[in-house]
Amino acid sequence: MNLAPTPMLNDFRSYSAVELYGLFQEIYSSSDGMSELLEDKYPDVRRLEEDVEALYRLPGAVSLVVEVDQPAGYLVIRPRAQARLRHTAELSMGVAPAARGRRLGSLMLQAALDRVAAEPAIEIVYLMVRSDNEAAIRLYRNAGFEQLAVLDRDTKIGDSYRDGILMRKFVRN
Repeated sequence: MNLAPTPMLNDFRSYSAVELYGLFQEIYSSSDGMSELLEDKYPDVRRLEEDVEALYRLPGAVSLVVEVDQPAGYLVIRPRAQARLRHTAELSMGVAPAARGRRLGSLMLQAALDRVAAEPAIEIVYLMVRSDNEAAIRLYRNAGFEQLAVLDRDTKIGDSYRDGILMRKFVRN
């Protein structure tokens, strides 16, 4: 009997910046669902490393990698630093192409939301998703996120425009 490996969740600290960057490269290069290019967000490994270090200084931050034999996806909940917004955070995540459709995003999302709910720092988690990313929208709705707004023509890819959807979830009232 050939059993599929059990997914493991690890903190970003379990990986080198080079390993994380490789995961980000794989995800960003295989999906036009991201609103930014990896080169814009992290022009190099050092920039990613600096961002991860800054993330860990924010109370309530969560960073996860799901691994199935190798890193297969990531999730970040980044608390906002502004004094009047510190009770809020932004979520971003991605799953490698070979691992999509295996409920790894759901596993990461539930674990991250459980961590956020267990700490007093974050009350509301926001995210942006493209309106044509039906699988991600279904994932977020199933996790209790609600749609707040549609941002018409928010993202431009080549000559095409895509709408963005702003969503939120209250993790504590």
